[in-house]
Amino acid sequence: MKHKKITELLDREALRDCLYRYCRGIDRADERALRSSYWPDARDNHGTYSGSAEGFIEFALGVFKTGPRNIHQITNILIEFKAD
Repeated sequence: MKHKKITELLDREALRDCLYRYCRGIDRADERALRSSYWPDARDNHGTYSGSAEGFIEFALGVFKTGPRNIHQITNILIEFKAD
């Protein structure tokens, strides 16, 4: 049981880190950080965009490299695990 709790804590921290990388990547138009927050075959449903994560990344970088920067703030993160 103790091993399961430690694994769950590590998994939670990895998920938080991924969220932070996404926000930093999108806010700074940092392609490397943004790409590191998605699986290679991921899909993204983001507002009016629905498609591959690759397509979203290209779209977002096109917008944010030429337009104003964003500031994402993350609060009250709740990560729940379902069955193993």
